[in-house]
Amino acid sequence: MKRNWHLVAYDVHDDQRLRRVAQLLLGYGTRVQYSVFRCRLTPRLRAELVWKLDQIVDDVDSIMVIPLCDQCIGTIIQRGTIREWSVQPVEFVVV
Repeated sequence: MKRNWHLVAYDVHDDQRLRRVAQLLLGYGTRVQYSVFRCRLTPRLRAELVWKLDQIVDDVDSIMVIPLCDQCIGTIIQRGTIREWSVQPVEFVVV
């Protein structure tokens, strides 16, 4: 199954929950800013990640999981440490 890039951003108000969210996200992707990660996720992994995040965060916290299409990846403007955003080749299914 194809993995697509997602940005995951969070604002967590409790230090213990903040550390738990960051630790969880390290298992799914790479930190690109203090509270922003990039993750290559299948639909199943995305659902799993969102479920696990829901187990950690509180109502006062916020989480965004933003899918990025292949075209979007090519238009990212980034300054500072350069990290490649590879785009997978298009997958075809022969029926």
